[in-house]
Amino acid sequence: MKLALDINGEQIEVDFTTATGSAALTVRDQHFKAEVSQPEDGLFVVAIEGRIYRCMVDRTPAGEMEITVNGRRLAIAVRDLKHLRGGHGSGATGDGPASLVAPMPGKVVRILCVEGDEVTAGQGVLIVEAMKMQNEVQSPRPGRVAQIRVKDGQTVNSGEVLAIIN
Repeated sequence: MKLALDINGEQIEVDFTTATGSAALTVRDQHFKAEVSQPEDGLFVVAIEGRIYRCMVDRTPAGEMEITVNGRRLAIAVRDLKHLRGGHGSGATGDGPASLVAPMPGKVVRILCVEGDEVTAGQGVLIVEAMKMQNEVQSPRPGRVAQIRVKDGQTVNSGEVLAIIN
C-alpha cells in the first residue's frame, strides 16, 4: 500500500506491506524490514534494523491523529496515494462503477449506508478500524450505493472491495 504521511509538516511517501507481524517499508528510496507487535490497545512496538520504537497512537479532542514515538509526540496525517491518484479500480473518475476498498487490513466497525442510498462525493459509506484507528471509507463521487459487500464486525484485507458506487 502506498501511503503519504505528513509527520509534523514533513511529507513522506511510504510503501507499506504487511504479513504476519512484519512490514516492508520504503521511505525515500530506502528499504527497511520491520517487526510490529501490539502488546496492548493503542501501543505498537516496532523493531527496525535493531532499533526499537515504542509507538502510542492517539486522537486529539479535535479528532486529529497524533503518535508518540519513544516519548516524542508527533502530529500525523495519513493518505492512501492509490486512491488520491485515481488508481485502477477506484472509479473516482469516469462513468463506471466506483469500488470502495479497504485502505489497510482491519475490521468493519460500522456501515453508514445501505444499498440503494444516494451518496455525495466525500460522503462516508463505512468505517474500518485498523491498528485501533477508525478510517472512514468515502465515496469518491456522487452516485448510488449498488452493493455493500461486507457486514459489521467482518475482518477485511487491504485492497478488498467493500462497496460499489454506481
